[in-house]
Amino acid sequence: MNRLQWTDALSVGVEQIDNQHKQWIAHFNAAVDAIAAQLGTDHIIKDLGFLVDYTSTHFAAEEGYMAAAKYPALPEHLAKHQELRDTLADLVRDFEEEGATEPLSAAVGTFLGNWLTTHILEVDAKFGAYAKEHGIVIAD
Repeated sequence: MNRLQWTDALSVGVEQIDNQHKQWIAHFNAAVDAIAAQLGTDHIIKDLGFLVDYTSTHFAAEEGYMAAAKYPALPEHLAKHQELRDTLADLVRDFEEEGATEPLSAAVGTFLGNWLTTHILEVDAKFGAYAKEHGIVIAD
């Protein structure tokens, strides 16, 4: 499984969202490292659980920013977030039932890594462009 590296290409131009994406990548990398080191199902479940919790926190914040900005694509964005929430819950359940199998580990790394980068570059970037175009400043 490959770790993710933050680059400026992943920036959506909204500091709060970029900072949260950096944290998400750090948590993802911790899960990748735990799986690669075969630290055991309990440790991997803990890392994945933390990733699930952080994802929920990040999505809530991001969705709040979008709602406050009256982002017209919010319903579609919410649907994409829900898809990931559901998939993460399934992955955690699979790890609890099957343990750290090689196919499951590879699926986690590939799916989550691809989902995150694709989501940032193709979906979150649209909100960044919308915020910039409309002069929206995101404040915590």
